Amino acid sequence: MTFTDRYLKSLKPKEKQYYVREQRGFALRVLPSGVKTFLYIYTINGTRRQLNLGNYPHVSLADAHEKYLAAAKLLANGIDPQTPPPEPQPEPAKPEVLTVSGLKALYVKHIKSHLVERSVVQQERTLDKDVVPVIGDLPAAEIRRKDAIALVETVARRAPGQARNVIKTARSMYSFALARELVELNPFAGAGRAVPVTAPKARKRILSDDEVRKVWAALNDGEIGRATLLILTTGQRPGEVTGIHRDEIYGRWWTIPPERAKKNDRENRVYLTGLSKSLLALPADDYDHVFPARGRGRGIGADGSMRPSTLSHNLTDNDYFGLPRWTPHDLRRTMATGLARLGCPDEVIDEVLNHKKKGIISVYNRHRYDREKRRWLILWAHHLRSTIKVKSV
Repeated sequence: MTFTDRYLKSLKPKEKQYYVREQRGFALRVLPSGVKTFLYIYTINGTRRQLNLGNYPHVSLADAHEKYLAAAKLLANGIDPQTPPPEPQPEPAKPEVLTVSGLKALYVKHIKSHLVERSVVQQERTLDKDVVPVIGDLPAAEIRRKDAIALVETVARRAPGQARNVIKTARSMYSFALARELVELNPFAGAGRAVPVTAPKARKRILSDDEVRKVWAALNDGEIGRATLLILTTGQRPGEVTGIHRDEIYGRWWTIPPERAKKNDRENRVYLTGLSKSLLALPADDYDHVFPARGRGRGIGADGSMRPSTLSHNLTDNDYFGLPRWTPHDLRRTMATGLARLGCPDEVIDEVLNHKKKGIISVYNRHRYDREKRRWLILWAHHLRSTIKVKSV
């Protein structure tokens, strides 16, 4: 028999319930009350069962038939149609995506454990200024070389020197991530070759004796000038000079602690000749630094000392004192070249400048050349004295 609506409507209730069947278990039960219910009658695992498909005509014949076919399909696959559906499982939580900002936080925490504070501050400032605002919200693992190059090119149009800082710092950050399998590539590796304007230009500026004489005459009065000249007499870096703490000076020796020694994180002992000592007029007792910050503005360092940039600004503000453009760091190069001209061995010059030894010699030669440094710094002071016409060495 094939059910039709006309046939189903014609069925009348009886004293007892009864069933009419269409095919393969699809049936209709009629109760004495007149309620008509579609059923699927089936056998599974030796047990006869029936599945309620809904009351007619609230559930149409077509809908009941569709339910029946779906149940029959389950049975054909060995599944009891009346087995409760499995509880919906919550979707697995998506792994947290590491953004460039998140990577920056991890990297800064890492370098704080082993780099000097000055380097940490500089790197964090570079990332906060030129990297995080552009790609900080993007997944770190999805940054590609084209993204890195586009970022560097944007910075280079404004300041090529800062673009070099961006490449160096971002490359180091991604090397940190690559080593920890947080990313699969370093997008900033090779970015410098793609943006030629960022290639560092090696400076060769060395001041002549006549220029040294003019510089000394212009700068030997005032803290900024004396700090600048101390670079020339000692050969130390501008940041190491401006950050001198009074506790670093003992007698004729100035000891730069590892945390203030740029790049190589090793202590450096600098012999102070009479000429150098004359530039170190210690401030009042309420200052810890030989060259403290005065007032507010660009000259204040993070620790209260004079900021190295103050020395450069002083030169530009005074039009380099009538000389072709020169920088405080050029005085360090002038001093190193002067020592070489006097006959000082390269290994002693390297120790004066606190250059780290390279190769296998760095493992086996632990000598720090204090005696040799003292001798050659005195000879250098004699040369300067004869150049600038002063007596104290």
